[in-house]
Amino acid sequence: MESPAAGRLPVEGRRPPTDWSTAEVEAVPRKPAMTYSTSLSGDLATWLEVEATRRGVNPSAMLGELVAEARRTRSSDKTVTVRLSDLHRLIDQLDDRSPA
Repeated sequence: MESPAAGRLPVEGRRPPTDWSTAEVEAVPRKPAMTYSTSLSGDLATWLEVEATRRGVNPSAMLGELVAEARRTRSSDKTVTVRLSDLHRLIDQLDDRSPA
């Protein structure tokens, strides 16, 4: 009895191979990506896992989102110059509004 060639055995439910002979290649450059390794303490690791699960992403994606948010916040933060007396006056005003 002769055995069929490898890869040609009929398998129930298997789709026939896709014919890619007329396919066109679209060369789209990928943005470079870097991988970083980090160690988190137990409480930070737990928070990361819980928060990532809540958002429906994995912890690596969550770290990427946190870094992107930090970058957006940093780039939109403006440096201003104020007189020290004005700063103290504003802090005093805020303190007067706080509940006792």
